[in-house]
Amino acid sequence: MQNHLVVVEYPKSGGSWLVSMLGDCLDLPKRDIYVSEGFKLFDVSRHPWYIDSASLNISAPSVIKSHEPPQSSLYHSDDKIIHLVRDGRDVVVSKYFYDKDFCVQNGIFESFDTPWRDYLISTAQQWSRFVLDWQGRGVRFFRYEQLLEDLPSAIKSILDALQVSATDEKITQAIQANTKEKFRQALSKTFEHNTFVRKGIVGDWVNHFSEDDLAEFNKVAGEAMSSLGYG
Repeated sequence: MQNHLVVVEYPKSGGSWLVSMLGDCLDLPKRDIYVSEGFKLFDVSRHPWYIDSASLNISAPSVIKSHEPPQSSLYHSDDKIIHLVRDGRDVVVSKYFYDKDFCVQNGIFESFDTPWRDYLISTAQQWSRFVLDWQGRGVRFFRYEQLLEDLPSAIKSILDALQVSATDEKITQAIQANTKEKFRQALSKTFEHNTFVRKGIVGDWVNHFSEDDLAEFNKVAGEAMSSLGYG
């Protein structure tokens, strides 16, 4: 197999976790589409995907995480792609704390002062555009919530969609190697303030959205939510 396997997601939809498991299932390198030689945003050589790698460049074959839209020039014609989606309300909450806490504390952002309501609306707009842009492209999508409901079955379905296979033993080993706690521990070698893996649960948005917040979100992202089968 020489094709790249690409997991497309809007940020904070579970892509890093899924790429880690797929890479372990298939014994393939795990890569980020934005990382190559000369990457300076943080010390990526300490990231679990890149430790002991001779090069930061993407080699073939690899399992790649991407936040790129479908028309991006970073994709290749023979890439095998699946789209991982997550309830947009949970995405907004997860990304808010990622930007406000993780990115600021680790020096990725200098500061964060966007009011919550403004952030909710702008992120909902971006999320909606992204997921709708991927609809009708012949790319199969999977919900993050499916992974939480029945992870082995979800992994098998994703492997089928990518036209690759792994033994049940390899799938079990990959799942066990990438529990939330192990994933957090692996990233602690990269980030001093390691809140990259926060809650990773379904429905945390109810603890942060007011009724007005929900109304604003639905106004902006209701079509996208419906297209993905979210109630």
